[in-house]
Amino acid sequence: MNPFKTWNQFLFAPVSARPLGIFRIVFGVLMIIYLLVMTVEFDYWYTDQGLLQGAESLEAAGPFRFSPLHYVHDPYTPKALWVVTFAAAVGMTLGWRTRLMSFLFWVGLLSFYHRNPSSNGGPDVTPVLFSFYMMLCPSGAAYSLDARRETRRRGTEADPIIVPWSLRLLQMQLCLIYFHSCIIKCQGPTWLNGTATHYVLFNYEFNWFNFQWLGGYPLVVNFMTHSALMIEFSLAFWLWFKPTRRWAIIGGLLLHAGIRPILNITGFGELMCATYLAFLDHEEATALLKALDPRTWLARLGLRRPEWSFLRGPEPSLSIPSWQQRERAFDRDGRAVPEPIVVR
Repeated sequence: MNPFKTWNQFLFAPVSARPLGIFRIVFGVLMIIYLLVMTVEFDYWYTDQGLLQGAESLEAAGPFRFSPLHYVHDPYTPKALWVVTFAAAVGMTLGWRTRLMSFLFWVGLLSFYHRNPSSNGGPDVTPVLFSFYMMLCPSGAAYSLDARRETRRRGTEADPIIVPWSLRLLQMQLCLIYFHSCIIKCQGPTWLNGTATHYVLFNYEFNWFNFQWLGGYPLVVNFMTHSALMIEFSLAFWLWFKPTRRWAIIGGLLLHAGIRPILNITGFGELMCATYLAFLDHEEATALLKALDPRTWLARLGLRRPEWSFLRGPEPSLSIPSWQQRERAFDRDGRAVPEPIVVR
């Protein structure tokens, strides 16, 4: 096996664009919610009326974290930038001028990220990273207004195909996040001896619900700790292979569903789980859409799709006189021509 040929095929062999299109829609919806959550105490975090005033934001960011918000000190420019970023997120979700909208969204999100680096963490850096890869990906090739416009221009509908090198970068970034998380956790004793979850349960800063009673069951704490570590390690490798992908996705969903009620970190787990969609192939994406189609649920219940054709009213008549209509009902030899059958 030639490794260079395999690597070249992995990066540049054409694949279906439908999984990436599905991920773009889900990613866009999550980013719209993220921007709406950003409006809470917006002035405190992103304007001169809040935590960092004057040149303090530029000093905190350093010379390599550029943001236009470092050089404006009125409260209206950051809000105008938020409106532009929000509009770009909506355009990216709909797939309208997807390349341009993805670029504008990344620039806007990065500007807010560099405006106040002192409060940034994993839930903030992950959207910026993924939005950068979405700017590189041809995510508007399927399930978008751009794809619909291209289909009308071409006159035929075909399965969209893309070159996946930018998609592979997005996939590798997700796996590196999980793998690096495992490496960091294994450097300390608490994750290896199974007691790390105990300290998480008693973290009053991020707790959403009170699960401190689980600390009285050491075996449960040990199982939760080692299970989280094993699932994160498996996600870094099992997502790449179709036989193990389903089990890795199920494990990741269970992992983040278990973290969500314990740690109140809004949006991080949802975004990580949504990125699993980028690993699906054409058959898996088709099966997922079919499973989520409400018409499939109605068919399983024995219900038929409602018929609304009666709302259209009677068929419009031909825009020619009635005598010409009767004349066209016969051929030149005077024989009656059967009416064509119209398939609806």
